[in-house]
Amino acid sequence: MNKTHKRRKKSFFHFSSFVKILLIIILMIIVLMGTFAATYVLAVLQDAPKIDPENYRSQINETSKVYSDDEQLVETLVLNEFSEYVELSKIPKDLQHAVIAIEDERFYSHNAVDFKRVAGALVHDIKTGSLQQGASTLTMQLAKNLYTGSQKSLERKLTDVYYAYALESELTKDQILEAYLNSAGFSKGTVGVQAAAKTFFNKDVSDLNLAECALVAGITNRPEKYSPYNTEVILPEDDLENIQLILTPVSSEFVNSEEVLNIANSLHELGKIDSFDLSQIQKNQVTPVKAVFNPTSKERQTLILQLMLKQKYITQEQYDEALNTPIVINLGARNEKGISSFFVDEVKEETKSILKDLGYSEEDANNKLYSGGFKIYSSMNVEIQKHMDETVSNASLFPGNYINDEGIPQPQVASVIMDPHTGEVKGLIGGRGISGSANLNRADEPRQPGSSIKPISVYMTAFEDGATIGDVYKDAPIGSISPAYKKWNPKNVGSYRGWTTIRNLIKYSSNVGTIQVARDIGSDRDAAANTKNTFSKAVDEPKAAQMIMDNLENIGVTTLDRENDANFSALALGGMTNGISPLEMAGAYTPLANEGIYEKPTFVNKIVAPSGDTIYEKKDEGKKAMSKENAFILTTALEDVVKSSTGTSANFSKMSIAGKTGTTNQQKEVWFVGYTPYYVCSVFIGKDQKEQNQNLRFPSSVAAKLWREFMQPIHEDLENKEFEQPENVVKKYIKGSGRSDYFVEGTEPHFTNKLYWGSESTTTKSTKKDSDDSDKDKKSDSKNNNNEKPKTSTKSSKSNNSDYRTGNIN
Repeated sequence: MNKTHKRRKKSFFHFSSFVKILLIIILMIIVLMGTFAATYVLAVLQDAPKIDPENYRSQINETSKVYSDDEQLVETLVLNEFSEYVELSKIPKDLQHAVIAIEDERFYSHNAVDFKRVAGALVHDIKTGSLQQGASTLTMQLAKNLYTGSQKSLERKLTDVYYAYALESELTKDQILEAYLNSAGFSKGTVGVQAAAKTFFNKDVSDLNLAECALVAGITNRPEKYSPYNTEVILPEDDLENIQLILTPVSSEFVNSEEVLNIANSLHELGKIDSFDLSQIQKNQVTPVKAVFNPTSKERQTLILQLMLKQKYITQEQYDEALNTPIVINLGARNEKGISSFFVDEVKEETKSILKDLGYSEEDANNKLYSGGFKIYSSMNVEIQKHMDETVSNASLFPGNYINDEGIPQPQVASVIMDPHTGEVKGLIGGRGISGSANLNRADEPRQPGSSIKPISVYMTAFEDGATIGDVYKDAPIGSISPAYKKWNPKNVGSYRGWTTIRNLIKYSSNVGTIQVARDIGSDRDAAANTKNTFSKAVDEPKAAQMIMDNLENIGVTTLDRENDANFSALALGGMTNGISPLEMAGAYTPLANEGIYEKPTFVNKIVAPSGDTIYEKKDEGKKAMSKENAFILTTALEDVVKSSTGTSANFSKMSIAGKTGTTNQQKEVWFVGYTPYYVCSVFIGKDQKEQNQNLRFPSSVAAKLWREFMQPIHEDLENKEFEQPENVVKKYIKGSGRSDYFVEGTEPHFTNKLYWGSESTTTKSTKKDSDDSDKDKKSDSKNNNNEKPKTSTKSSKSNNSDYRTGNIN
């Protein structure tokens, strides 16, 4: 008995020891696991970057917007997402309650984490072996939106919890809710409830009804599944007048079918798309689709309304009414219709430059341009821009119009209209039949200017150097100047007028006369070697070339090649190495239209930050380029060009107009740059440089006609003003010329003694009317590569002159 008892006692002792050991092991495992878990959590939290909850607004991206000069919205700068911040007070209570009901019903009672919901989600995830069901409160979701991202991981969840407590400790519940409603994604590239309201219903969020609020609140759970609309192909039997139309960008390989093109034409006839939209469809840059209501979003809306009823946010009557309220998709536009993106491309580039000047890095400037929430007030006049876009869509204005292998119409066009008194660009064309962004902006592309350079290169420089409109030169072949000129042999096309004044040299675009005026720059015009010889002898051509180039750079020309352009072929006739862009050409003419003051072309007037602070405002930074007296006198000569010479196609009644044509060799480029007392406008027409055959086979009058098409309508309601004559500009008779002309008081014309040397008038009969391109030198172009031009600088004499172009123009 005792032995049995001892055995039992011993056996119990062994069992008891085993249990104790097992408990100790389990306890150790628990301690180790706890230690490991705690270590892991601590490691995660230590690695989490510090946040500044009170500065949450800076973490919420907001889409920047571009406005016109009268504060019309031109374009919302959507790169990847469209977002617009709105204060909680402007968000309907129904929308606030709908989000809380579906996303976080105990939002106002928890302190960052809803442990009841965590337990339920944990059980579900253990059962399914996944992390499919989260237990994130609105505060945790806000932490994800602002700081951690959407990756599903335990580490991210722990960090969300950590940040959520930080947010709750620093912010009020209303601040957290406001931040969440402005940072949550709502499908179709929209972020925030304001962007969602404008995208899906074309209304401010404050105007949403209960049914719409519940629909919007349901999107965030699975944005693509619960998006309010899907897109479908438009069918011929659809009611085209009432469809919700979307123009979707397509890949380069995509081709719109004949049926789609027919539908596009019908949409154009109905006014649903404009001519520019139609051309994009025809060029396979976009395709039209329709937005249709997504029935799955209705199921989610119904669930939310049920929860709102259950949680007593709405009454049964409100529930019934909302459930039966039809949802009407009304897509909001993000940009002004009928405007190509070339102008906005310029606005974006200038804005980035401004931001970098304000201290932003290149990367930050680019990011803030789109997501900084800036209001960018541009100089665009919407009516002028639309008119220009509509005008260039008319192919009949471009003789020989054709579509190249890349689907781009040729010849191409570029034009700039700007206010010469402020520098503000009002309208810009960077091409026709194409949009901007990824495409070449021809307004920025330098092209040879031909004779349109003459007023701003030779004559502006000469007048500031003491020349007058009445200076006398022999409009005749100039080969006798030197052996180099004899070999170069520059010519006029058409008539030579013998001894005449600078006014006529400008009016008839004399090539040889302009070269003679250029040679005299920087010299003593009263020196006997100049007054007593047909062609001036006491000249310094290298100095003259440098003075002309200095002047061009002073008025904004940035594309000079100071080595290879240091010659009169480039500077007097426009045969430059690189050329001048239409944008810089418009700017270069501003001193003529603005009393001698140069205004750099600008596109941005003001930038306002989301806080309401103005971080940039354009200042008048015009600089004097010439005297107002010389600007006026040169303008009168350019008025003659428009009234009765090569620029007559630009003329229209009841407005003072001055300008200059330009045509390069073999009519590769044609120009007209002109101005009124209100606007400067440059027009360039030419084939893209990669086109094999560059010849246009039409004169500069085509560019002048397009200039008139642009400018006449925008001047219809403007007062007919004359260019203002300065007080100290007087009319004076020029002895021997038979006429009077304008002079700055106290100045006298040079070389008038030569008017008595003979009456040579015409050595070559005109081959074209004066109103045509009277100075194109086709013959000299064919000899161009073999002719040696006069060398005007030591540097240019060393350069390769095989591409030394005469660049004749009108």
